[in-house]
Amino acid sequence: MSRLIKICGLRTIDLALAAATAGADLIGLVFAPSRRQVTVAEAQAIAAAVRALPPPRPLIVGLFVNETADVIGQIALAAGLEAIQLSGDEPADFPNQTGLPLLKAIRMTGDANETAWLARIAAAGAVTGPGLPALTALVDAHVAGAYGGTGQRADWERAAQLARRAPTLLAGGLTPDNVAQAIAAVDPLGVDVSSGVERDGQKDAGLMAAFVRAVRAQEVGNRE
Repeated sequence: MSRLIKICGLRTIDLALAAATAGADLIGLVFAPSRRQVTVAEAQAIAAAVRALPPPRPLIVGLFVNETADVIGQIALAAGLEAIQLSGDEPADFPNQTGLPLLKAIRMTGDANETAWLARIAAAGAVTGPGLPALTALVDAHVAGAYGGTGQRADWERAAQLARRAPTLLAGGLTPDNVAQAIAAVDPLGVDVSSGVERDGQKDAGLMAAFVRAVRAQEVGNRE
């Protein structure tokens, strides 16, 4: 199968286009407080540049942490987002007012809210075609006080268990060097990288390209 590849935390048009050229399927723009945060104006410019590319081009994903549904809807409309990622402590009955595909960060804490989210994701159904399902689990590392982008590895064993029963993207500590191993261990719908394709705290076009190549090479190896 062809894995979805999401490169998150892009902040400039040039790097977003480099991610697209490398072969990313999804480009993540962070609207939550972070060194990778973008303004709505910056997001509009990046999204416009990516949408101007010929198909196939990446989808634009907006990442939010503990934001209201109304604000998410306003930003999604203003920036032209094509999917939403919730990476905070949003309740499992959080409304998706945008109608866009939804990614929910799952850190395998086992708490009641996360369990309820997993039930909602499972109830939404499996993948029925190419692209993002309506609701997808995004498994990330559990780091106290952090909402992603830490570079810490997620629990691959538990991620694999989840991936067998629900659409799952794997994040957390992935790099060009370990992503093939991660895919073999977890068999996810796709993978998500941020710090693993950065050099000196900035996205690196060469590392993004190397990450995509490593994913695609793993797929070829599986088919042979």
